[in-house]
Amino acid sequence: MDGMEKLKEKLKLYLSTLSESAQKMLLRNLEKAQREGNNDAAAELIVAALRDLLKVEEKIVPLEEFAKKDFFREARFFAAEIDLLSKVEARISPTSFDVIWNWVKRDIATPEHIQKLAMDCAELEKHEISKHSAEICAALIASVKARLKVVSRELGGEQKLSNHLGGEIVYKDLLDVLISAERIMPLKSILSRMPKEVASWSSPEGAEAYKLISQYVQQAPLRTSWLFSAVSKKLLSPRLRIQLATKLSGSDDAIQVAATVYAPAVQHMLVEMDAHVAVVDERLKEFSGLHEALEHLRTWSTLAKAVDVELEVSTQCAWGGALTEMKKRMSRILKSEVESAPGLVRKALRAPKSGENESVDSNLIADAVRASQIFHQAELAKDNLAMNGPIAEARKELDQSFEILTKSLVERTRQAIGPDAEALQELGSAAQDIAKNLFDPDFADSLGRQLKAAASVKEMQVAEA
Repeated sequence: MDGMEKLKEKLKLYLSTLSESAQKMLLRNLEKAQREGNNDAAAELIVAALRDLLKVEEKIVPLEEFAKKDFFREARFFAAEIDLLSKVEARISPTSFDVIWNWVKRDIATPEHIQKLAMDCAELEKHEISKHSAEICAALIASVKARLKVVSRELGGEQKLSNHLGGEIVYKDLLDVLISAERIMPLKSILSRMPKEVASWSSPEGAEAYKLISQYVQQAPLRTSWLFSAVSKKLLSPRLRIQLATKLSGSDDAIQVAATVYAPAVQHMLVEMDAHVAVVDERLKEFSGLHEALEHLRTWSTLAKAVDVELEVSTQCAWGGALTEMKKRMSRILKSEVESAPGLVRKALRAPKSGENESVDSNLIADAVRASQIFHQAELAKDNLAMNGPIAEARKELDQSFEILTKSLVERTRQAIGPDAEALQELGSAAQDIAKNLFDPDFADSLGRQLKAAASVKEMQVAEA
């Protein structure tokens, strides 16, 4: 043990005579002095000794954690729920935030900025962190704006930057981020006076919120897209978003609403619907993506229903054409899945060939359960799809097949012993999972009781023998 270590151990022995609260207070004071530049070797040794005694690990909390939040604080009011396939004003795709921040750090920030972002804030007070964060954010925003001015003067500069950022949507999201502070400022008073959630425009809270919104629209009619975007997070139902446009415009005719400054309320929803179609298509291609795909299908169906219920949309208007195309695309995505469901269920639950033992194909069962889940959600969404025929045909076939298959399962279970009984227990469990999707939980429970009763018959016969 060298001299410094011996001295440190003596210090620890002395400092251990202090109470824990006194040790912590002394450590805080010394660390604060270090941050203010009042460093000396003795103080550093005492700090090290105190950290050993208190078992304090030096946890580094970089300023970047706070600066990134502050950089996008106002822009988050206008964040969309999903990454969009086409840009609309005041709706920022969620992944754009990370892309923009990485670009700022890589191409905008100077070495001094990077050093500042790496500054340890673990021991700083909140007001100190806020001060440092505000300073670095202001510097970075000024640098971004300066870069964009240069880009705008270059031939093809904006296109090059769009490509560099990963596409036009991210570039336009960046522009929205830069003006979001200005756009949210007049809206904060409205948002603060609105209830946390609006369930109906006819409720007292909803009526008051509508009054605030209407007054703002009269003052700034060309900024309704920013208003609708910020307010949408408070609305419990997508129908309320469409109702906002129809109430303000005084019409539920899509052509008339589209010609007003209130059109963004509907446009925002249409681009979100388009994005949900793309995610369903992408995630259904992966077996592990089923849950996410069905979530997006449910959301898309809810949005589509909101538009259908609240607007009179003719095929002659642009919105009508967009809706029709979306419904066709979603139907094409789901059609093969729906049509294959009856066959997959039959294969998974069918009886073995004469003389063969019962067997369980886990892959077939997984495919059948998956198919029943997709069919269930497609059937729920059928009013918003262009595939009534395939769904009705698949339903008829599933009803007939499942009745035959379940009767067979019950009878086979009644007769099974040994390995066959174990296999049928698995098949019965799978049949119940499928039944929940094709029918309802009560039907599945009833099937479960029949299978249990059938299994107990053979058990009693074996016991009596």
